Amino acid sequence: MKLLFTIISFICLNYIHGQYSFSVKTLNEIDMETKETISSIEVNQLFNFSLKDGFMIHNLVDEEGNIEDSQFYKIIKKEEKNNIIFLSCESGVSGNVYRYFISEHEDNGTQLFQYLEENTIYQMEGKSSRCKTFKQ
Repeated sequence: MKLLFTIISFICLNYIHGQYSFSVKTLNEIDMETKETISSIEVNQLFNFSLKDGFMIHNLVDEEGNIEDSQFYKIIKKEEKNNIIFLSCESGVSGNVYRYFISEHEDNGTQLFQYLEENTIYQMEGKSSRCKTFKQ
């Protein structure tokens, strides 16, 4: 029983304290009530989350693959429910707070969403990576 508890604890710690990286190519604005896509925008952006360290980095990437702009955010709230991690991130420049959620499901993989207004979200299409931390 003690071994089972220890194994479950390590699995939970790995999940909660994970790192995620998203390479976003399309932002789909979705109405949450109707589930319809309102608009789609082609982008080239990177979102990097370190839940253990409590920060997010948002990078804008140019046509050549170089980072042209970067913004750091402090994760001020983190909550996990039903394989979804809800995050509130505070801008280091403006102080504005942006809300994101990371959804992990076997069918859809790991997806990133951003709340825009009460009934609207951005679904961010692209590739995601669950980063593994290595000893430095």
